[in-house]
Amino acid sequence: MIAAAIIAAGGGGKRFGSETPKQFLQLAGKPVFLWSVEAFSSLKVFKTIIVSVPSDMLDSLSKKYKKMSKIKWVCGGKERFDSIKNALKLIDDKIDFVAVHDAARPLINKSDIERVLSQAKLSRAAIAVEKTKDTIKAVKNGRIIKTLDRKVLWNAQTPQIFEKNLLLKAYSKTIPNATTDDSQLIERLKIKPSIVESNFPNFKITTKADFNLAQGLLKCL
Repeated sequence: MIAAAIIAAGGGGKRFGSETPKQFLQLAGKPVFLWSVEAFSSLKVFKTIIVSVPSDMLDSLSKKYKKMSKIKWVCGGKERFDSIKNALKLIDDKIDFVAVHDAARPLINKSDIERVLSQAKLSRAAIAVEKTKDTIKAVKNGRIIKTLDRKVLWNAQTPQIFEKNLLLKAYSKTIPNATTDDSQLIERLKIKPSIVESNFPNFKITTKADFNLAQGLLKCL
């Protein structure tokens, strides 16, 4: 079996509030995105790592990391799903499974990647998740309309790993504006992805508080 990973690093990170997109800031000694790239690169099954980046950074990054032979670089699109589409064009025929991972999740652990991949081999599609700990309320016009049953609620994370042809089929169709992750596209094909609970912290860096927490955790490794 041969796999490829797509690292989504093309976003502007407007909510983070810095001139430099958060995925390129230095985090515990290396750029945020590089933590994920190295995690996937360290696994022999992943022969190709495709990194989608802002178009104005493509040349400089490809030159800077030219010695990392597994990496292919691609321009990010207007939206995240445009970036993934661009990356999928670089997937070789020999690839069996494709992992999609957010560059803003630098704490991803090799063990968790392997566990998601193993489950994807069994069910064609699997995603990393975290059990919802809080009580979740459905709200409309500032008022609670329903309390959801947290026993069945999970926070979707990445990596999300899919059989290559399944992911290509999902991306060949129109992508609804309300789509927020790749597994939703697979669900539209009437396939139910499996879940794998992350054993290690795997939160997404969205705010500066998230960044500081990730920095502290990585320095302890």
